[in-house]
Amino acid sequence: MRNKQKQLQVRDVQDVINVIGGRWRGAILASLCDKEKRFNELKRDLGSITPRTLIKELKYLEMNKLVQRREENHQLNAYTYRLTEHGHSLEPLIASIVVWGQKHRSLILGQKE
Repeated sequence: MRNKQKQLQVRDVQDVINVIGGRWRGAILASLCDKEKRFNELKRDLGSITPRTLIKELKYLEMNKLVQRREENHQLNAYTYRLTEHGHSLEPLIASIVVWGQKHRSLILGQKE
């Protein structure tokens, strides 16, 4: 019984990593935690991401019901992106990842915590 429970826990972790893992998805979600943003605002926050990759990752996050795209201006093809209610449920996890990331960077760089 205990082995089955551990297998389910591992599967759950794999599911989370599959959805928010990768080079850009977590960063996109973190960028959208504070407010909705237009495509170019997201691109600016993320730095070196290509437009093609950003589009692909946003579509993936939309498919997984974490991000919602809203058309601002049909004639200009202007869209804003925001977290869905389900996406907002990741905010505590993202906040914990930020804290862990800061501690990890400090440890790796040899600085005091």
